[in-house]
Amino acid sequence: MDWGNVIIKEIQKDHNGTVTLLTGVLHLEGSVKTTKLKLTWLPETPELLSLWLVELDHLITKKKLDEDEDFLDALNPCTKWEIPTLGDSNMRNLKCGEILQLERKGYYRCDVPFLKPSKPMVLMAIPDGRQQPVPRRPCSL
Repeated sequence: MDWGNVIIKEIQKDHNGTVTLLTGVLHLEGSVKTTKLKLTWLPETPELLSLWLVELDHLITKKKLDEDEDFLDALNPCTKWEIPTLGDSNMRNLKCGEILQLERKGYYRCDVPFLKPSKPMVLMAIPDGRQQPVPRRPCSL
């Protein structure tokens, strides 16, 4: 982490369009802060943990309702997303309630810690206080 940059020279994909190989050159002088395109990755190992990242949105879609407005018309139909992902094996030491920062993603609170490989951990997103609209994704109902 924070080594510098890698300049990607070649991207190979399979027949489905999934990236299977990146070929690059290490560029230690590159600035991690000013580089626009960034890639976060984990090596494919059996130690990776199964995670669910849970993100919540506002219940009401407007900042302020008018007096004559029915609040039911402003209800957000989708306020919860569960995103399956993988995590580093060191995360198995997290205890319920502990907070961690996921690189380029945000802060999360451990809601369900590691119990066994077949049961995913659950991390709840912690809002950062910025009033930015949450990107709309398919709802997990």
